[in-house]
Amino acid sequence: MLNFLIKTWFNFWYRLKPPEMVSYWKRGDSARARVIHAKDGSLNMQIEGERFDYPGFPRGTVLTGPLAKMKHYIKNAIFNNVFAELEKMTAENKYDLLPPEKMVPAVRHIYEIFEKLENMEIVPDMKGRINLIKKVFTAIIQEDDAYRFRVQMFLDLIDQEKVRLSKADIYYASGKYWKPLRYKKFFGKVFDGYEY
Repeated sequence: MLNFLIKTWFNFWYRLKPPEMVSYWKRGDSARARVIHAKDGSLNMQIEGERFDYPGFPRGTVLTGPLAKMKHYIKNAIFNNVFAELEKMTAENKYDLLPPEKMVPAVRHIYEIFEKLENMEIVPDMKGRINLIKKVFTAIIQEDDAYRFRVQMFLDLIDQEKVRLSKADIYYASGKYWKPLRYKKFFGKVFDGYEY
């Protein structure tokens, strides 16, 4: 009941005061853009009429061309097939997935982060994908400590300042059916500095 009330409040507030978001989709299915080199050497796009440069340069061959089929196949093979095997083993009582409260602290924390990411999704299909990734990833690193130690080291070595979402990232994310800012107060310091 409490979750329903919180969700209803944030949905209501989001409709009253929506965050600033992309506008190119209001004018049509596409927008004029040009590729530019950012100061850090990465490729960005300047989209006509938008406040920020788009971080990155999504290439058509990967999004819709021949590589798109391979990308789709890899995603399905990794997550759907592994999850199907886990579900089958669980159903046959050959394997029992640990509940999050029984996981080691590092894996439990990763599980909780995936829970937050799942709550930021709007589209049920994407919620399902995040849930699938959460279950598969945490099951693997919980049960195989060699991978867990490496994942912990990987996460420990990440420079938060380099991976932190920029205002441009948040701006363009709002056009991807992903609404992290509507949960800003709920998730705390992660969104410090993202005032619009």
